[in-house]
Amino acid sequence: MEEKTRKVLEKFKEELKGLLGENLKAIVLYGSGARGDFVPGKSDINLLLVLGQVDFGSLIKIGKMLRRYRAHRFASPVVVDPDYLKRSLDVFPIEFEEMKRHHQVIYGEDFISELEISHSDLRLQLEREIKQNLLWLRELIIEHPSLSRRFVQLLLNASRSLSSQIRALLLLMPKAGEQELEPLVRLEKLIGSQLPCLRWLVGLRERERAPKKAEVQNILPSLLEELEHLACWVDQLEIELEK
Repeated sequence: MEEKTRKVLEKFKEELKGLLGENLKAIVLYGSGARGDFVPGKSDINLLLVLGQVDFGSLIKIGKMLRRYRAHRFASPVVVDPDYLKRSLDVFPIEFEEMKRHHQVIYGEDFISELEISHSDLRLQLEREIKQNLLWLRELIIEHPSLSRRFVQLLLNASRSLSSQIRALLLLMPKAGEQELEPLVRLEKLIGSQLPCLRWLVGLRERERAPKKAEVQNILPSLLEELEHLACWVDQLEIELEK
């Protein structure tokens, strides 16, 4: 993260401390800003705020303050109290596992580093989300058979979520594949097959121009097959993790 953004983040921290006082227990940076792949002007600034008590008044204060930071690409923060954090690890294991791996404490106590996330919960959420992606893509094709611009925009949203799911999959099997390889290459090694259409989908968010209709039409049949193959592989992974 470049110096300009860090200065804005420091300003945000000081202002929020003054606004919430002792109720503010921690400000945690996660996402691209903590992973090291932050792109100025494109990446969002993602924050977790830990409050002693998450009450209506505090949320209103945060919301009004956040308006002044939207231009700097501050996303709406995740706001929790310590008890909610501990009791939600089985519901959001993907999100908290990635946050645990890549986070920076901007202010206060480190509530994240000692979180214990179950691999069983992580695998189950991954299976659910990947299978949901497959059902969603089938529904999307039915709803937009002409493969309109709206269809492509919705595919971009799938691109973001798929990237997160692939990273979470690799957390289940951290010793598999060379760590320096990009996540999708490591996943292909684990599965034992190439995933060119998933690679295409993940790469959509990096492209300057949206793909043309003919390109999308050609890729979709194989993309459906690869998603189904990935969903089946994650389903079978339960057997391997239990051994």
